[in-house]
Amino acid sequence: MNIIIAGLQIFIAVGFIGFWIYFFIFENKKPDQREGYLEFERSFPLADLGWAVPVLIISAIGLIMENKIGEIFSIAGGSALIFLGLLDISHNLQFGGYTGNKFDIALNLIVNLFCIIFGPIFMIYGWLNI
Repeated sequence: MNIIIAGLQIFIAVGFIGFWIYFFIFENKKPDQREGYLEFERSFPLADLGWAVPVLIISAIGLIMENKIGEIFSIAGGSALIFLGLLDISHNLQFGGYTGNKFDIALNLIVNLFCIIFGPIFMIYGWLNI
């Protein structure tokens, strides 16, 4: 089971990296974005790339190596995903993030669902296996 959880963590970490590459190449330059969207999104790279991604990768490596650090970081990574997901959902509900361009809506929903589904899974898995 460690390998499956580690694979999901790596997949999500790579997904975050991919999202930010996409954002800074394309989204960040669109002048027709809804008001506040770019300012809000630009506040996330440090949290995503500076905390969530490294924690998920450390957890995955720990789980693969069957080291307890994997479970500990799985709890931290899951918590980070829940926080980031709920914050993003809150913003999207308040400011129309689930309206407009279908690709943007789908991307928002996928990111948000991955965070609020896998965050608790990673936390529970880590807690049960410490």
